[in-house]
Amino acid sequence: MNLILNVFNNISKLYSLFTLSERKALKAPEAELLPDPEPQISNDQLLEDKQKAEYASRELTAYINAIGKLALISITDHKGKIVQVNEKFCEISGYHEEELLGQDHRIVNSGTHPKDFFVEMWKTIANGNIWHKEICNRRKDGTYYWVESTIVPLKDSGGHINRYLSVRVDITDRKQKAIELQERFKETSCLHAIRNALGLEPTIDIACQKILEHLIQGMQYPEIAVATLELDNKLYIAGRSREAFVHGLETPLHISGEKVGQLQIAYIENTPFLLPEEQNLIDTIAHDLGRWIERKQAEQRIIDMATHDELTGLPNRHLLQDRIQQAIAYNTRNDQRMAVMFIDLDHFKIINDTLGHDIGDLLLKEVSERLKTCVRKQDTVSRQGGDEFIVLLHTIANNLDAGTVAQKILGVLIKPYPINGKELHIGGSVGIALFPDDGNNVSTLLKHSDVAMYHAKASGRNNYQFFTPQLNQIAHERQTLGADLRYALERNEFILHYQPVIDMPDHKLQNMEALIRWQHPEQKLIPPNKFISLAEETGLIIPIGEWVLKTTCEQIRNWLDQGYDVPRIAINLSAKQFKDEALVENIKRILKETSVNARYITLELTESLLIDNIDKVTETLNQLSDMGLTISIDDFGTGYSSLSYLKRFPIHTLKIDQSFVHDIVTDSSDRAIVATIIAMANSLELKVIAEGVETEDQLNTLLQQGCNRYQGFYFSKPLSALEVENKLVKHQQHITQKQRLHSVI
Repeated sequence: MNLILNVFNNISKLYSLFTLSERKALKAPEAELLPDPEPQISNDQLLEDKQKAEYASRELTAYINAIGKLALISITDHKGKIVQVNEKFCEISGYHEEELLGQDHRIVNSGTHPKDFFVEMWKTIANGNIWHKEICNRRKDGTYYWVESTIVPLKDSGGHINRYLSVRVDITDRKQKAIELQERFKETSCLHAIRNALGLEPTIDIACQKILEHLIQGMQYPEIAVATLELDNKLYIAGRSREAFVHGLETPLHISGEKVGQLQIAYIENTPFLLPEEQNLIDTIAHDLGRWIERKQAEQRIIDMATHDELTGLPNRHLLQDRIQQAIAYNTRNDQRMAVMFIDLDHFKIINDTLGHDIGDLLLKEVSERLKTCVRKQDTVSRQGGDEFIVLLHTIANNLDAGTVAQKILGVLIKPYPINGKELHIGGSVGIALFPDDGNNVSTLLKHSDVAMYHAKASGRNNYQFFTPQLNQIAHERQTLGADLRYALERNEFILHYQPVIDMPDHKLQNMEALIRWQHPEQKLIPPNKFISLAEETGLIIPIGEWVLKTTCEQIRNWLDQGYDVPRIAINLSAKQFKDEALVENIKRILKETSVNARYITLELTESLLIDNIDKVTETLNQLSDMGLTISIDDFGTGYSSLSYLKRFPIHTLKIDQSFVHDIVTDSSDRAIVATIIAMANSLELKVIAEGVETEDQLNTLLQQGCNRYQGFYFSKPLSALEVENKLVKHQQHITQKQRLHSVI
């Protein structure tokens, strides 16, 4: 560059020499303007000056012609108007000479350089200094070319600038390669920075903002760039104001094959893009972002599957335990209270079994939505599985707050559920454990809220109960009992008692009901209401039920072998027993093994069993009836009574629940209900047994209403097998005596 500047310094000197000699030799008009007239010049001096001017002109022309073979040359006046251009200038710019003369160099301005660029140039040359820089110009056809430009101020003999000589060397190829190399480096750095940012696993909002910031720095002209990213109807912006867009590049953003937005880069000035490189850059960034979001979404789905319930989307047990642990830590630091509420839906299984799991699932979804309306944003509603939900109240001021929320929950649960054209109804039982009163760790709080929930169910359902130490004692005893129950069969701890069923009005033994008792080694005799529900929960009811049937049949066979006239004996079947696929075959097998006729056995079922899978129930009952077994409906009136199943199923007997019998003398409603049941049974030719008869007044009322049979403490409590034998003996003797008397007559 020093060599070039030396050449142009020589040109400037030659031009000054030329102008001075020319004025003297040719009497240039400029000389007349000088303030101090020069003295008379001799002819010899004029000849010498003319020779110097001619030499300087030839030298200047030689310089310019030599440079002009490779360079674009233009000469402007002191105002910048073009007065002369060479062929190379016209060839490269695409303009004809006549189009350029009288114009200034703005005609080839590309708009690439900022205004400060040209301010600095004019400041330099106006001060008489040579300006030398690379500059991007625009051809007539709109394409761009780069030149290494040198502008030399040309001064007259008085030192005034009256011309500017511009010499430009075309460096487009070299510059383009350099720009491309620089842009490749910037693009590589940009992509590297973006991928590093994504590798830090930011949120999507932070990731999008970082991408735009790095993208701007990767563009050719970052100082005038603006980048935007639209994603799922959300707009992210970086750089200059969006309203100032002149033109831009854009590319769609796809996630899993679906367009979800677009990435755009633009310049606020009419500046060209480096194509196709900058387009490729935003395409690559959009692709990377799309794949990153897909991965994030896949990871989130995996996390959700591990931490959320698939059906309702609520946090599952694992996530709930983590949130309870965090709440414990927070409330410990801040000396505050919190509550864990265990919610179990009442009778959900009936809806699920009768209407199908699809309806049950829709109901669970609606329940989850209602529960969320009862709590604050910082609280948690969780589904533990089945029809169990847990609510974490992150902080509470006092115990009453938990009770208020529980009552609100019960209120929303009990409202009707319009689902698939049906109006469903359901309630809930809520147990509440408080921190720190009822526990200071996750497992204890969950256990105690569960215990309180069971107490709420035992208290009539559709209510809430707070945990108490007494409840914990009951739960502990229940747990211990459940563990012992698993070994009761193999230890032969079960026994059967038999409660007589008496005929009316003769008051004679008609049949009996087999009732299981547990002879616990430590707790003495345990009645069925203390352990049957445990057997149901643990699945032990199947082998226990089979034991009851087999033991009853063995006892019948024993009595028959002794010559007793054995009445029909009723055996209770649980829901799980009745649904057991092997039930019918097991009964056949036991009857065969014990050589007992089916006419000695009555099977007692609850009403709720009959509305679950009607076709299957019908098939099973018909098979049992065809074997010679009789079917009795136990606790009639407390379930989902329906005349349709009384007509459809092979039912022989209805047993009126003791809750109606207890107040039959004093309560007109109970008396009316019992009268209705008896009348209905008589019209359908069904036998009726009243349970729980304890007084003579109850018995007389039932007799007046036409009841066939009764059982209860008024006649006899449940008896052991030996005690039954005594009655059978007496009964047998009575029959024998009657036969003998008849033969004598």
